[in-house]
Amino acid sequence: MDPYVEYLKSPASTELLHADNGSLLLSSSSSDNVIGKMKVNEHEYNLLKVLFSGQGLVGRGTVCYLARRDGEEYIIKDHWVKNSRNGEVDAQEKMDIVMNEVDVLEAMKDVPGVPKLMEFWLVEVMLNQPNNTQLYHQKIHNSTIGMYRTHACLVLRPKAHHLQEFQSRKELVRTLHDIALKYHILHRDCSLNNAMIEDIEGGSREVLIDWEFVMHITKDNMYLTGGTLSGIHLFNVRVLTYIQGTIPFMSVHALTEMAQIQYTQSQMEGTQLKTASSSEPIQIGRVEHTFLNDLESLFYVFAWVCIMFKGPANALRHLDDTADCPVRKVTPWIPHKWNGSPLDAHACAYKKFFFMQHPTGKACLHEQFTPYFQDLIPLAEEWYELIK
Repeated sequence: MDPYVEYLKSPASTELLHADNGSLLLSSSSSDNVIGKMKVNEHEYNLLKVLFSGQGLVGRGTVCYLARRDGEEYIIKDHWVKNSRNGEVDAQEKMDIVMNEVDVLEAMKDVPGVPKLMEFWLVEVMLNQPNNTQLYHQKIHNSTIGMYRTHACLVLRPKAHHLQEFQSRKELVRTLHDIALKYHILHRDCSLNNAMIEDIEGGSREVLIDWEFVMHITKDNMYLTGGTLSGIHLFNVRVLTYIQGTIPFMSVHALTEMAQIQYTQSQMEGTQLKTASSSEPIQIGRVEHTFLNDLESLFYVFAWVCIMFKGPANALRHLDDTADCPVRKVTPWIPHKWNGSPLDAHACAYKKFFFMQHPTGKACLHEQFTPYFQDLIPLAEEWYELIK
């Protein structure tokens, strides 16, 4: 049994939801809505709800839970962090393993809208032995060198809800405005999953989550990147995350630089057929990233919401439903065009470049924004012109 989990005494109607590491047992008939219990360090949390679950064969395997302890609610982020280096790690090096996100959250702990880190823990399989995927590799291949991940849990406050659960157009626009202008940082993964809204006394405010890829700004605006990808679902549309971004929301520049890295890697490997175990992993490269890239990403988030939703409170639009699309539409839906395989970054970049530079781009916004968001088209057009 995992040392950080105490299983529920499950009734007959209990079902297992997340059992990759035996970490959670769900009860569908629990009277107090507790679906499981998780121990982080010396604190025990009641798990109330699964807020987010990443999907894909390769990636961080992130699962976010709404949890409660001593009457207070928290968010627990359970994920696998890519190691900063190979080899065994002792207790003193835990902060280095969890890497950037803990450091950033600590540095920004007093900034409104940034989640407060309450505690973190590297899940241990035994005393002073963090749970690491390297422990389960029977053989090390060239393709898996350096691809080790450590199991980590972060406990965060405050509790926030997703951007698409906004209550008004004003709240939606204000949230994105504050995310764009308030922090003066490079987040590098501005996406629909990472933009949140926190209800506060007298209104609401923005919350930006997932700070794993945030960097201290450099003079040359060049930053390291990697080669990990994973899959998530955004309201019936499967999208893929790669490097430090999510494909539908990455800027044209970021996609172009990714494509250049892929091309360089393909030229180095040549055309010789290889087995998966003999292939080299994608080499670490350096890419340019500026505030304008994040601003462009937020534009894609804004347009995605205005096309994919009918209105506030997570009112999802069904793009294949004639009731939602009374006018016969020939042009492909913009969110579908922006999506694509991270293994073909060039094609993804070209589709977005065409959208931004071709006169039909603006026309698509007029055509595809739902009636509720039509009043926001002038803002969309101004934003479009700013980043093109």
